[in-house]
Amino acid sequence: MSRDQLDTLFKDYETAFDKLDLKTISGYCADSFIAAGPKGSIAQSKKEYEKKAEQVIQFYRSVGRKSARIISKRVMPICNEYSMVVVRWGVSFEKMGAKQVEFDVSYIIQETDMDPKIILLISHEDEEVAMKKLGLKPMTKT
Repeated sequence: MSRDQLDTLFKDYETAFDKLDLKTISGYCADSFIAAGPKGSIAQSKKEYEKKAEQVIQFYRSVGRKSARIISKRVMPICNEYSMVVVRWGVSFEKMGAKQVEFDVSYIIQETDMDPKIILLISHEDEEVAMKKLGLKPMTKT
């Protein structure tokens, strides 16, 4: 896979994540993959991921998430069929004004088919802890 294809993948992924478009986001994932973070890891099917991701999307909406953008991206080829891409995300929330919350996620991309797929994603920070530190709590509807 060329660098251009990886750049296109993450440009499209960024657009989907910005819109919290679960269907498009899950389309970039392999049928089974691993999600990991500071609390551990879980191997899951795409269906299981979609169920959990829907909860995460609802949480993001409840805390007033406005947008998400890639701040930087570092691509490290592992071999001909796999690459690791470390993405620095900037996410804005209504409560935070123009200030963005920044965090890193590493992705292992399988490049064996026509369409690359995420087979592993590693969140570098515990989002729940980070949001509590920032005082981001679910917004109540009035």
